[in-house]
Amino acid sequence: MKPTKTLLAALFVVATAVACGNESRQETREDVAAARKEAAQEVGEARQEAAEETAEARDDANEAAAKGAYDVAIANAEGAYKVAVERCEALMADAQGACKEAAEAELEAAKRAAETMRDRQM
Repeated sequence: MKPTKTLLAALFVVATAVACGNESRQETREDVAAARKEAAQEVGEARQEAAEETAEARDDANEAAAKGAYDVAIANAEGAYKVAVERCEALMADAQGACKEAAEAELEAAKRAAETMRDRQM
C-alpha cells in the first residue's frame, strides 16, 4: 500500500504543479519517472520482506510440527512401556526382571528414534 500512496502523492504534486503552470512538460515527465522508479523500488522491497517473513513462518511451522510429532512419539513410547511393565507383573518373579529390562530397552530405543526423527525435521 505504501508504494501506491507514494506514487499517487507524487503524481498529485506533479499534476498540481503542471496545472498551476510551475513545471515544464519535461520536468513533469522526469518527476513522474522518478516517482514510478521509487514506487517500483518500494514494491520490490515489500515483496522481499514478505518473502522473508513467509520463509520464517514456514520454518517456525515446521519446527512446531517436528516438536509435536516428537511429543506424540514419546507419549506413545511411554504408554507402551507402562503396558509392558504391567504385563511383566503377571510373570513369575524370576522372569519379571528380564521382562522389565526388555521393556526399558524398547522405551529407550523408541525415545532415540523419536529424537532422530525430530532432529531430521528441524
